[in-house]
Amino acid sequence: MKIEKVSYSSSLGVQTAAVNFAIKYRKSLLVDPGVEKRVYESFKETEQVHGKRTGMKLLEVGIDQDHVHIVVQWGPGIPLSKIMQLLKGRSARDVFESFPKLREELYNKGYFWSPAYHFLTTGPSDLRHHLEYVRNQGKPKGRCASEGQKRKGRLGWRQRRFRIRKRPFPKTGQMSFDAFGA
Repeated sequence: MKIEKVSYSSSLGVQTAAVNFAIKYRKSLLVDPGVEKRVYESFKETEQVHGKRTGMKLLEVGIDQDHVHIVVQWGPGIPLSKIMQLLKGRSARDVFESFPKLREELYNKGYFWSPAYHFLTTGPSDLRHHLEYVRNQGKPKGRCASEGQKRKGRLGWRQRRFRIRKRPFPKTGQMSFDAFGA
C-alpha cells in the first residue's frame, strides 16, 4: 500500500502511526467473537462519522485477545490524542451498551480500555511492515504456536545475555544461582 499525500487548505502531507492499546487490567475480553466484532464495527463507525472532519482513516485494524493494533492516518491540526479519544471512547460506549455484563468483568468501573497507548509514527518505507504485522494480530504464529509447542534449542536475548548457573557457596556448600553476562 502506498501512502498518498493529502492536500489540505494550507498544507500537503500525511501523518501515519501504528498504535496499540490494551483492555483495562489486560483482561482477555476480545476472545468473544461478538465483542471483537462490536469493537471492530465501532472503530469503522468512528472513522465514518469523524473521518471527514479529522482526516482520520483506519488503514488496518488487528484485534488480539486483550489488545488492539491500528494503523491510522489523520490530518494536520488534530493531535493523535484526540484520535485515540474518539476511537477508545466510542468503542467503549458501544461495547458496554451491547454487553452490559462486561462492566462486572471490569469490577464495575466505567472504563473498557486502559488509559495508556503506544504509538510509533511510520513513513512510506516501513508502512508495509506495520500493515502486515497488524493484519496478523490474533492469528497463530507459525508452526510451533499453532501446535502449542515451545521452540527448543533457541535462547531468547535474556537467556543469551544472562545465563544462569548453579555454584556452591564457598564456606557452606549450599547451592546458589548466579547470573552472569555473556
